[in-house]
Amino acid sequence: MKKPEKVVLLHTNDIHSSFQVMPRVAGAIARLRASHSSVPVIVADCGDHMDRMSTITEAGAGSAHVEVLEASGYDAVTLGNNEGLTFTKARLQQLFGGGTAFSVVAANLRERETGRAPEWMKPGVMWEKDGLRIGITGATAQYPIFYRLLGWHVDEPMEAVREAVRHLREMGAHAVVVLSHLGLRNDKRLAEEVEGIDVILGGHTHHVLEEPLFHGRTCLCAAGSMGRYVGEVELSFDPDTGYLLGVEGRLHETAREQGDPAVKRLVEQRAREAAEVMQERIAVLDEGLAVDWERDSALGNLLAAGIRKETGAELALINSGQLLTSLLPGPVTRETLLELCPSPVNPCITTLTGQELRQALEESLLAEFVELPLYGNGFRGKRLGGLCVDGLEVYWNPGQEPYMKISAILHKGEPLLPDREYRVATGDMFTFGTGYLSLKGRDAQYFLPDFLRHVLEKELNDREALRLCRTARFHLSP
Repeated sequence: MKKPEKVVLLHTNDIHSSFQVMPRVAGAIARLRASHSSVPVIVADCGDHMDRMSTITEAGAGSAHVEVLEASGYDAVTLGNNEGLTFTKARLQQLFGGGTAFSVVAANLRERETGRAPEWMKPGVMWEKDGLRIGITGATAQYPIFYRLLGWHVDEPMEAVREAVRHLREMGAHAVVVLSHLGLRNDKRLAEEVEGIDVILGGHTHHVLEEPLFHGRTCLCAAGSMGRYVGEVELSFDPDTGYLLGVEGRLHETAREQGDPAVKRLVEQRAREAAEVMQERIAVLDEGLAVDWERDSALGNLLAAGIRKETGAELALINSGQLLTSLLPGPVTRETLLELCPSPVNPCITTLTGQELRQALEESLLAEFVELPLYGNGFRGKRLGGLCVDGLEVYWNPGQEPYMKISAILHKGEPLLPDREYRVATGDMFTFGTGYLSLKGRDAQYFLPDFLRHVLEKELNDREALRLCRTARFHLSP
């Protein structure tokens, strides 16, 4: 029997709950599949299909994504950090453990308790058509501390992928494809360091490769983010031997695609259901709570006090850019809270010196930091914003030069000591070295699975916290 002369891979990555484009993505997949009616087609997603800033994702805890992936005809997916780190292991079991129309592949993720991958996740799978075998494996970005707190062990991806590729080759794979949520730099490392990979379909760093990038014999492809593109890769084989003869690839913009009617109806139905679920009342405010991106405010102070209380830290700092709107008097719903604080950022404690704290506080008084556009590391706001604090009193003069505006910082009524180390509550994004760089700190302890908005929800129901948050922490120097 002659083997197929061609196999087509269609791929997406980092859609991040962009439900508005999912019907067009599905339409592009259907059109491209139809254009290869006589050729086997494999459809894959490389992770971060989910993002908990979406009301549909939040209301259904990810279930709509499984439905869309199935309705769109996906064959294999890997997990991104937005799946692996923003949902509990138990919830992922509920989403994928009942059986899905697609395979979940990840070579470098194991349960801590058993040391093995759960039943619903495979280190690799073999696709076969008329004697032609395509091995598919996957890998996700390595965040060991976070994964450990959620009950996972994440292995170093290079060695894990090497072992998966070796196993697939031993099983007779004529070509091996890696679904990578590692980022372009690590994809290049995979191509250079791991033998036997033919195609890497990439994600995580949202890079766009309009044409494949070749490293030796390995072809690197990626389709950007937010469903703007669907990637197409054609693998050509010798029909007698199954030997891979060549790889070609391209991207297709989805903006003008006809939306798939079934996926469109599905998304619309899940949006209606989400709108109803997200109307659940979580608090009622007697007075409104304002946010100010440039200065401290009642709502920012409330969040800072909440993460200090949640973590047991000595003091707390959080950027006001986490909060996208003020709260009016009256009921607060789940939808209101999500719109207010959409970022899947976890509270944490880190160790900082008084001097490092002072540097961040000085920077928070400068427009170039307050207005800094920022996205990534979980942050879903628009700009960085100033710092809101709890456990500190800051005295400053707006007329002074940059980095000399603060005249005094008091902690428990005493001056902040430059060389003393403090245990400080903040958002986990700062420990990755983003925004206020001096807040990266040391010896970080993370508090999962709650996000900042879950902390805020508790504070909105604490009358004493609502009273205290209206007290200013920043004061003009006399």
